[in-house]
Amino acid sequence: MQRQLLITVSLILIFLFGLTPLSYCEAQDTINKKDARIIKRKARDKYLYMGLGFSHINVTDNTTSPLMYKGYQFPYTSIGYLNHSKKKIQTLEADFSFGFLNSRTETPWYDPQNTSYYTNIRYNILYYLRSFAKKRINWYIGPEFNINGHFRVNYKYGNSAFTFDNYNGVGFATRFELPFSWKSRKYRFLGKDRNRRNRELRLSWQLSTPVVSFIIRPTYVTITNFIDPDLQTKITSEHISGGLFVPFNLRSQTELYYVLHNQNMFKLSYVWNFFSHDPGYNKVQSAFHGLYFAFIFKFNNKTSGE
Repeated sequence: MQRQLLITVSLILIFLFGLTPLSYCEAQDTINKKDARIIKRKARDKYLYMGLGFSHINVTDNTTSPLMYKGYQFPYTSIGYLNHSKKKIQTLEADFSFGFLNSRTETPWYDPQNTSYYTNIRYNILYYLRSFAKKRINWYIGPEFNINGHFRVNYKYGNSAFTFDNYNGVGFATRFELPFSWKSRKYRFLGKDRNRRNRELRLSWQLSTPVVSFIIRPTYVTITNFIDPDLQTKITSEHISGGLFVPFNLRSQTELYYVLHNQNMFKLSYVWNFFSHDPGYNKVQSAFHGLYFAFIFKFNNKTSGE
């Protein structure tokens, strides 16, 4: 009876779907694997964040002057998307900083001040590699794509007032994460007994560098209200250079996350970004330091990453 039933079901499947019992099982396995991937993807913690802080920039641009210009910039803003789990971390982040830079040659009658605009966009996908230090620290590595721009205006230079460097690259990033917590305890404060709840925290450090890059720089600078028509209408080989680690760029980002009980978070970030390019005639070099505090909003309902 069972054999006849199996034969009947097989004939019906072949007639309706062109499937044998074996191919039907394979199709079912494919569906199950696809469903498992969808469930796993939906299970990752997804966040949006907005940060505000200040930055400090040192820059030397021989196109206009051999002097070093430096100064604090406010505001320094950051907005981004974070997709986080133990197996994979995905980040899309955009930063902007505005301020004024000055040199040490400032006098009461001469103030060579630069108006500075700094932007950075980066996207990376990092994959879990291994854990160490008694499995307390997680190590990730993966590709990163970045776009960077620094635009400066110094009206004292007249026909050399405007200069910029726009460098973009594809490289890799590595990240180390240390989750830890404050355990709950009872304590007495201002004459009252209080109970401190468990608090989850996470310390991370990420280092990235582009391997293949290109940079767009003006061959010479022009006055701010009359940009060189050739530079304005087209980009030629004279304006572009690049290659393996040319220009050289190294970026470090240290972050401390404080997880709330509703799974939203606070974040304190310190960013250091070093850039150097020397084609032989208009060397430019800068060091960016940024500190900001961010509110991180979780928009899925999962309680913890897998």
